[in-house]
Amino acid sequence: MPVRPTRISMTDLDLSIPPINESLCKIDHPLISEAQRLPETHAAGGAERILSIKDRVWFKVKTGRWRGAGTRLPEADRADAGPQIRQAPWWLGAGGYRREGDPGDFYSALTASWDRNGGDSDRWLPADWDWKRLQLEHAYEWEANIRRIVRGLIIRSLQDGYPYQAEFEHYKVTALARAREQETYLVVGTENIADPKVFAIIINAIPGIDHSSWLPEPDGVAGLQPAPGEVIWSTIMPTSVAAQLLEDLSDKR
Repeated sequence: MPVRPTRISMTDLDLSIPPINESLCKIDHPLISEAQRLPETHAAGGAERILSIKDRVWFKVKTGRWRGAGTRLPEADRADAGPQIRQAPWWLGAGGYRREGDPGDFYSALTASWDRNGGDSDRWLPADWDWKRLQLEHAYEWEANIRRIVRGLIIRSLQDGYPYQAEFEHYKVTALARAREQETYLVVGTENIADPKVFAIIINAIPGIDHSSWLPEPDGVAGLQPAPGEVIWSTIMPTSVAAQLLEDLSDKR
C-alpha cells in the first residue's frame, strides 16, 4: 500500500510538483522513500507513534537527518468509505530535519505547531488538492493502460497477421494489422464502448496516425465481422509507424 505525500509535506521538503504521469509516491526523496515502509512496519507492530500529537494517530518516519509524520486514515475502514480513501489510506503529512536538543527539531516544532492550533492536526491531512492530484494520476494511468493494451494487440498482429483481442473492465478491443509493400492496413474493433472518451483513447493509441483517417466498416473488413455492440474501424498505418512499434518491442526484450 503506497504512502502519498501531501502537498504540505512536499512544501516542507522544498519539493516541486512532478508531472501528472509521475506518482507522488515515487518522488526521489529519502523521506518519501522511507515512508513507503510504514504500512508494513505498522502491520508488524513496529510503527512508532508520535505521542505528543493526541487528536489523531501519527507515526514517526525517520531516515538519516530526515524526520516525518505519517498517518493512516481510519475513515478507510468504514463501510461507506469512498474509493479514493480506500485506495490511499496512508499519507505523509509533514516533514523536516532532525535537530536534537533544538526547538527547531522536527518533532518539537510539530508539537509546538499542534499546540498553537488548539490540538488539531487536520492541517497535515490530505486536502482537496491532494485528492484531485490522486484522481488525475489514476486517470492518466488508466488511459496509459488502455494505450498499452491496444499497442500490444497491434504489435502481436504485426508479427503474424492474425487478429488479437483483449478485455478490460467491460470493454473489448480487437486489432488486426496486415502489412503491404508500402503501408499496413490496420483494423480495430471496439465492443461495448459507448463512452466517446474511451473510444478516442483507443483510436489515438498509436502515434503517427491521424484520427480523422479512421473509417467505419459496418459490414466488416479483412475477415472480421462486427459482433453485437461492436464497431469496426480501419485505417492505413504508415510503414514507419509499424516499424517503430516493432522497434519498441525489441527494445523491451
